[in-house]
Amino acid sequence: MSTLGVKSDKEIAEARFQKIVECLEDNDKEGLKKIFSSNALKEAKDIDGSIDYISGFFKGKIQSKDVALEVSDHKDNGKNTRELKAFYTVITDEGTYIVFFIDQLVDTKNPDNVGLYMLQIIKESDEEKEFDWGGDKTRCAGIYRPSIAK
Repeated sequence: MSTLGVKSDKEIAEARFQKIVECLEDNDKEGLKKIFSSNALKEAKDIDGSIDYISGFFKGKIQSKDVALEVSDHKDNGKNTRELKAFYTVITDEGTYIVFFIDQLVDTKNPDNVGLYMLQIIKESDEEKEFDWGGDKTRCAGIYRPSIAK
C-alpha cells in the first residue's frame, strides 16, 4: 500500500482481479455480480448466462500473470470521473487467457456508475479478433461474450 493508506492503481487492479478469479473458482455468481456497478448490471444483457459462460471458459490454476493498466481522469464542471482499464495476460495450467476489465473508480455525478463496468475473458489466441481495449468492437456493460458464443 502506498503512502497514507491510499491504494495505487496497480493495487486496486490486483484486488479486483483476485476477487474476479476467486468468484470464478468458487462459482460465486452473486459475489461476481456484487463487483459490478448497479448501472452496469441494469445495462448488461443476460448477466447470469454470461457468468455461466466465463465460469465454464476460464480453466486451470494460475501459474503466472502480467498486467498493463490505463487510467483516465476527467474533470468537467465539478463532475469527476476516474476509470481504470486492466489487461491481464494469465497463464494457467490449462491455457493462456486475457482477462480485461473496466472499473469505474470515481463518478461524483452518478455514483451508481462506480464499480466494475465490463469484464472480458478470452483465450490469448483470440486477442487479435476479439480484443480492442473496450473500444467500439467489444465495449459493453457486464460481461463480454463473442457473437459466436452460445
